[in-house]
Amino acid sequence: MSNYNKVTDEVVKKLVAICGDEYVTTSEPLRHSYMAKGIMGLEAVVPEVVIRPANAEEVSRVLVVANENLTPVTPAAGGLSGGFALPAIEPGGILMDMTRMEGLEVDTENRVMIVEPGLKSGDAWRIFKTKYPEWAPPIPDGAPPAATVLGDAIERGFSLVTGVYGPQADMIMGMEIVLPTGEIFHTGSWALPGAKPFYRWGVGPNPDGLFLGSQGSMGIITKCAIKMVPHPHHKTVVAYGGETWDDIIKPAWEISRYEMGISERTVMVQGGNYELVMTRWPKTNVPLDYEFYKKIGIEKKWMNYECWAHTKEELDYTLKKIDDVYKDYEAKEKRHTPQQDLHPKQVASRLKKPNKIAIPYSLWQAGFLFITWYCPWLESSKMMEEYCAKMEEYGFPPTMWVASIDHARQAIVMPILCYDSTEPGILDKIREFNLETTRSFLKQGWLNYRPDPFVHAPETFSKAKEYYKMLVKFRKVLDPNLILHPGRLAIPWETVTDLPSPFEE
Repeated sequence: MSNYNKVTDEVVKKLVAICGDEYVTTSEPLRHSYMAKGIMGLEAVVPEVVIRPANAEEVSRVLVVANENLTPVTPAAGGLSGGFALPAIEPGGILMDMTRMEGLEVDTENRVMIVEPGLKSGDAWRIFKTKYPEWAPPIPDGAPPAATVLGDAIERGFSLVTGVYGPQADMIMGMEIVLPTGEIFHTGSWALPGAKPFYRWGVGPNPDGLFLGSQGSMGIITKCAIKMVPHPHHKTVVAYGGETWDDIIKPAWEISRYEMGISERTVMVQGGNYELVMTRWPKTNVPLDYEFYKKIGIEKKWMNYECWAHTKEELDYTLKKIDDVYKDYEAKEKRHTPQQDLHPKQVASRLKKPNKIAIPYSLWQAGFLFITWYCPWLESSKMMEEYCAKMEEYGFPPTMWVASIDHARQAIVMPILCYDSTEPGILDKIREFNLETTRSFLKQGWLNYRPDPFVHAPETFSKAKEYYKMLVKFRKVLDPNLILHPGRLAIPWETVTDLPSPFEE
């Protein structure tokens, strides 16, 4: 592994001089408390010191100190929309808690919002609802109110309008970035002093793709300009069921092709299976027999359509078109895909933002792990069939979730591993499950999202070696001392582990 130095008393004094004594701590209980936020990563090392900078200038000065001392740095904010990338490197180094930076600027004229890393989804939604009711901030969907807007955006995450606008990164118009060396620069039209963030591609080739999805390994993003969207107030949710994954995937694809006037109003298209419903119940009360769910009107598979429209006529037309597509599918394929009878409370719950659908999974067996993949929409049925079969083979409930990205141009497929965290050897079993499915899916051209550094990343990059080599080159140019956390992408491998690199020829 790379040779880093431990955080000395002298380094702590320098950090206090930058951020203030109130915002620097070496308290062991506080350092350990940050570990509790990790919901997706299975490996972590306790940081040696936690700091809370106030702005990009303080971030820059901290990075200069880190370079001087060869101390690793991990930037982190809410950690609830994609998992907390705590240090998987020794020593734990500096954890840079960005939550103190929680600014929000709203530009209704140019339809962008400028957010800092600590701005929470719940706060953004509250501010818009009270001050800008005709606009909606594209907050992460499914994550709790404490999840951060910027964290979801730079991770190319899933927003409440992803079905129409694509991954959150597609909404970004410009960024303020502190490079690992301490240099500060802006992307997009922001690169020109005095210009607004109105044009993503800026004054020349746009480098922002290096920082989106890099999990902080290429630089620390301290501001982000994100498109905000109109917020129509004619809304509802409709759902349709089916026996097979094709029964929900194929009609959704047909609907998605009506981009002008139909699917542009279906801001969120997501589905799952009846096993997903089980996760809403405490383990001791979970009915396991499908007959129970059948009696209460839940199909084995189902797809929700959250529809937004400016007028009741637009909404009614959209709902009728969705229903027509399902009726045509039933007639053509000789299938049964009934509209689900949603209770008004179910509709109201889904429309409420931020919702908390990511929270209750822990009730099933005390532990859960989201594993997320991208594939072409019409290939998602095959992926989910294979995934569910493999989950049952490994003894996991086949809990599955799927959602449309950008008018069903892509599917985001998410098996949710619900497991008993006290079971001996459970983490090894999860790793084997991950390894087997990853090798199969990569052969079929599907891509993992938010990878495990010891499974998905090496398996993927061992097949895309030229791509990985270029990422390492970029990283070493931007971060010559490799002080920033390598993220789950393991860029470069030696900053993560002493194990032989799977990326070598």
